[in-house]
Amino acid sequence: MANIAQEAFQKAILEANRLRKHDAEKRLAFYHDEQLSYLHDALARKFAHPSKLTACFVNVVKKVVDLKARVYADEPKRTIDGSDADILLYQEIAEQSALGIKMKLASRYAKLLKTLMVRPVWRNNRLDLDVLPGDILDVIVGDAPEDLESVLVTHYGQNDRADEITYSVWTLEAWERLDYRGRHLDGGPNPYGMIPFVPIWDRPPTDCFWLAGGDDLVVMQEAVNKALVDLLYTLEMQGFGVGWMRGGSVNPMVDDATITVGPGRMIQLPQDGELGFAATQAPIDEVVGAIDRLMKWCAVSNGLPGSSMSVDPTDESGVSKIVGNVELEESRRDDIALWRVYERRLFTIMRAVWNHHNPGRKLSDSATLAVDFADPKPDTSEKDQAATWELLLSMGLISPVDAAMERNPDLATREDALAYLMQVRDETAALSENKI
Repeated sequence: MANIAQEAFQKAILEANRLRKHDAEKRLAFYHDEQLSYLHDALARKFAHPSKLTACFVNVVKKVVDLKARVYADEPKRTIDGSDADILLYQEIAEQSALGIKMKLASRYAKLLKTLMVRPVWRNNRLDLDVLPGDILDVIVGDAPEDLESVLVTHYGQNDRADEITYSVWTLEAWERLDYRGRHLDGGPNPYGMIPFVPIWDRPPTDCFWLAGGDDLVVMQEAVNKALVDLLYTLEMQGFGVGWMRGGSVNPMVDDATITVGPGRMIQLPQDGELGFAATQAPIDEVVGAIDRLMKWCAVSNGLPGSSMSVDPTDESGVSKIVGNVELEESRRDDIALWRVYERRLFTIMRAVWNHHNPGRKLSDSATLAVDFADPKPDTSEKDQAATWELLLSMGLISPVDAAMERNPDLATREDALAYLMQVRDETAALSENKI
């Protein structure tokens, strides 16, 4: 274990890994609206006096990533094939670990980073899920990217001090905690019989664990930011008319004098003197058009309709821009196939972690998980939705239970929906008989 831990530690500080982690850190910053420091650095490299420029950005990265990550647009239905105790126990585990929101975040990070990990961990006497981006991860794999041999997680301190950094290294046989110099702090046998991490990829990996891709989104974000800065500078420097005077003895540029003009004021001009304002020819429309075109190109190159980046309120609704997009729907089907595999792998590891720490309340080894991913639907009016339900009911394709569950997502099971419908029936009958 000591040799493996040291190998992982040395890998973590290699230059190539440093650049990879810096890229992941930058993408996360862009996604979470922390772009100003990167923008200031870019302006400092391009301009002699960057302090005279007004920094401004619009988060294109988050917009594109969230629109592309459609697998968990609606909460999937997770069904346990096992005993009643297994079903109730899994519901408890899913709730306490915030499984739904964590997996939605992981799906977005997959579009952003291309590679990450999800880790079930026992913390504070409950099962939790950590979504781990690549800037804090190092891995050693065998013959295939899925063949994990060791995983190293970097833990940063609260005060950004180097001596507060620690590392956790996991293998099939053991785990170990190292300090910032790679010295042993803690460790022991791996209690789970497996490395408790689920690798998540945006597409099936081939020969490399860390998938490439997504550079176009980062580059386009930086181009839009630069264009926005140019626009504000153009508005400030050329957006106002410039006063001018021909004739007279006062030269405001030389004498640092100011000629006050306006309604109710008169000034004396020499013979043949003139006073006026010159309108500048600022290329405002051209710059705004370029920014709009960049953002729409970015959308189209990522499989989204250009209208998804439109600020025109007359454009089609946000959902209808996505639903019906053939390219995006095909991508979503591919994603669903991947995430079904990830959900099953995660379930296996969650069971191992839970059972180790709860020997008296174990999930059965025979229990299995099935995940039904919902198909996103475009926004429709109440009238249109009611007409659709009426048609499907008349054709025998759905029951009132299906309509009730779709209308009220809080009805988690068909039994809950049936009980709700029976309550509505009884209340309606009571009202019709004037019992209330």
